[in-house]
Amino acid sequence: MIITTSRKPSSKIRTFCKHLGRFTGWEYVTRGKTSREDFSDEPFLLVGEFKGNPGSFKFFINGAPVLSIYASVSLDNDMHPGEEPVIEGDSPLANAFRKVTGFKEFKDSKRVIRFNDRIEFIDKGISYIVLKVISSRGEGIA
Repeated sequence: MIITTSRKPSSKIRTFCKHLGRFTGWEYVTRGKTSREDFSDEPFLLVGEFKGNPGSFKFFINGAPVLSIYASVSLDNDMHPGEEPVIEGDSPLANAFRKVTGFKEFKDSKRVIRFNDRIEFIDKGISYIVLKVISSRGEGIA
């Protein structure tokens, strides 16, 4: 999966996307003047902003939006590439996220994306990214 941004992202958004890419193993691609259609050959995540901070996360498959998450973001620490994360949680949002990303269900792993009242990206017991979910919508997820 590719991570990209709006056309003129803030430095906070670019930094956030790089961290998210390291955590998930996804490739961060600077968008620039590239249209969304140019990314439609493979699944991608478009990170949008709210008041200069990451605020929307729209997942696209075959160029069509399939999952949108609106959240406030807290980025606590820098992180390094590691093993592919697993999903912990059984909420509809966790199931949709699992379906869109292809990440496996919780098993013994050091890198976890935990879904409860928020979404936490955890590595070796340390929470690196926290998303406080404001709303979500699964357009193409059954």
